[in-house]
Amino acid sequence: MNVENKLNDLLNEFKTSNVKEIADYLDISIQHQDFKAKTLDSRLMIVDSKGYIFVRSDLDCAYEFFLIAHELGHYVLHFDKDISFNFLRRVYKTRLEREANEFAIRLLMYEELHNIKELENIEFIVKEKGIPLKVWYSLNEKISEEVLCVQRKYASQKI
Repeated sequence: MNVENKLNDLLNEFKTSNVKEIADYLDISIQHQDFKAKTLDSRLMIVDSKGYIFVRSDLDCAYEFFLIAHELGHYVLHFDKDISFNFLRRVYKTRLEREANEFAIRLLMYEELHNIKELENIEFIVKEKGIPLKVWYSLNEKISEEVLCVQRKYASQKI
């Protein structure tokens, strides 16, 4: 599945990269919830084709945006009329979770990934966007290669 193409289609359709606005356009309800499981930070439920995102209520705002972007990734990439996904800390290995993480990173860092001139301070930007460093590093090689391509393109334009 080409995550980048799906994301670009979404961004072109809605003309925004704001996760809450995209959820609104897709008619997905976002609610805060206190989960009993300590490692559960968010959940996407699709019931009769209607999307619901539940986010732990005591989280940092930037991390909450990452979680919403992650759940939007599941909604856009893995939609089924009756399905649910849970974001559990420390669980990034399944294909579906990697795709949702990639979607979230690309959405939250859209401008940076397309306009980055140097790879310096990328960890700072990643943290600022609320992206867990473990998630970033799990996809780092794939996305870093694309960043290097953008840098080479930028450098060749300067010559």
